Amino acid sequence: MSLRIVFEKMHGIGNDFVLIDNTHDFLEISQELIAYLANRNTGVGFDQLIILEPSQIKGCDAAYKFFNPDGSEAEQCGNGQRCIGYYLWKKNPSKTSFCVSGLAGLIQSEIMGDNQVKVSLGNVQRMTSLVVNSRVCHHVILGNPHLVTVCQNVDGCNLEKLNKQLTLDYTEGINFEIVEILSRNKIKVRVHERGTGETLACGSGACAVVAALHTNGKLDNTVKVLLPGGTLVVEYDKNNNELFLMGPAAHVFTGEIIL
Repeated sequence: MSLRIVFEKMHGIGNDFVLIDNTHDFLEISQELIAYLANRNTGVGFDQLIILEPSQIKGCDAAYKFFNPDGSEAEQCGNGQRCIGYYLWKKNPSKTSFCVSGLAGLIQSEIMGDNQVKVSLGNVQRMTSLVVNSRVCHHVILGNPHLVTVCQNVDGCNLEKLNKQLTLDYTEGINFEIVEILSRNKIKVRVHERGTGETLACGSGACAVVAALHTNGKLDNTVKVLLPGGTLVVEYDKNNNELFLMGPAAHVFTGEIIL
């Protein structure tokens, strides 16, 4: 018997996703299925897979799960959260704010117009500074883990080499960001995502960078984050220890695949 899977292809400034709405059906998610869908040559291809399911929390519109192409589950994804908010809005355009639940807790999203979506990624759970191979790094936990280091020229840095040198001690993997400070309200960032590799954008990575450098007195509260795929805006409310991420979300197409 064949299996028919309907999916949405979406992206947030080039960080691309396959979203499967599993709120009314029951699709068993296996590593084999994830690997098949993730293959950009024989499947669909994505940086991360988003699964929506019914939420057990009153007032939430759905529950979320994120999976990397290697089949591992990710706790959080800022661009993915913005795509979820955009998808839920397209299904119910009479609403402009949504709540979803998952491993990183409750996430609130708001539709701002012109395909802009603003999400609250919640609190910085932990932040420490350390020296790794003579480089100052910042370990930031935002529901998912990040390691941040400053570079003078991110375009000229060997991201893959630095990732291997600085993240060896994180045996379960970690998202790695290099950042170039252009001014107190503008930075340039490249990201090597755990389980994926370098991506065009990473929302939680952008937030982790701003939180780390703001805490060290190098950035203002509102910062433009330039990534290879485009620009995001991060607001850090340090008094309430809350991070907000804003940027565009796009629906590319609706498709189906039969297995």
